[in-house]
Amino acid sequence: MRKITQTLAIAAFAVMAFAAPIKAADAPSTNLRIAVVDIQQLLKESKAAKGIETQLATIRKNFQAEVEAEEKSLQAKEKAITEQKSKLKEDELKAKISAFQKDVAASQKKIQDKKAALDKSVATAVGTLRNQIVKDVADIGTKQNLDMVLARTDVVIVSKNLDITQQVLERLDAELPSVTVK
Repeated sequence: MRKITQTLAIAAFAVMAFAAPIKAADAPSTNLRIAVVDIQQLLKESKAAKGIETQLATIRKNFQAEVEAEEKSLQAKEKAITEQKSKLKEDELKAKISAFQKDVAASQKKIQDKKAALDKSVATAVGTLRNQIVKDVADIGTKQNLDMVLARTDVVIVSKNLDITQQVLERLDAELPSVTVK
């Protein structure tokens, strides 16, 4: 045990002796100009983000109504088959059940396709918004001679005078007041 401790102490001393000490003269002499931006706040509070949410609520409501209408139609078909069950021959009943199952599968596929298209449209709209945020942050950074802009989520503590979120929000609302969800 003592030999291991001695070996570790010698190794630590060797590492410290041969490591090049960092001097203040080696550090850059310029002061970094840093800012912070809250991307999540911009994605919630900008006019475009609120517009996307409003459009999405309307689209969801219409989509839900369409799904409910489709379900009612299928339920009516199922009820008709059930009522005719005793009057139909076995092969006719099987044919109607098979056709009904195909209708159900087609309806499910149609709903899945519409949901996928909606998800893609929302992603495109949010992507457009994010791209504008990045452009606005870059422009503000250039105008203010900033060396670095960090996302607020990556910073634990920051002075309010380093936060450019409000400036970006104002610029974003002026340059991209709305985004259409297609």
